[in-house]
Amino acid sequence: MGPQQMPAPRFLVRRHAAAAARAAAALAAWWLRGGDTFLTWLERYRQRRALGSLSDHMLKDLGLSRSDAGRETGKRFWEG
Repeated sequence: MGPQQMPAPRFLVRRHAAAAARAAAALAAWWLRGGDTFLTWLERYRQRRALGSLSDHMLKDLGLSRSDAGRETGKRFWEG
């Protein structure tokens, strides 16, 4: 066998497999955080739309004024 045809030593195969597993775990964690962020943004968007549709009487029950609601509904979905 020539040098390009020799199989990789086992310790290198194990090292690369471990690195690949760590990379896959990091990617999965990143995906999950991204999904959580998306769901948080979606929930904020929905809640702000619902808040904007409440009557003055309902806002008063919540202890909010129309201007308080307007300030909150004016925020972008990514703003906390």
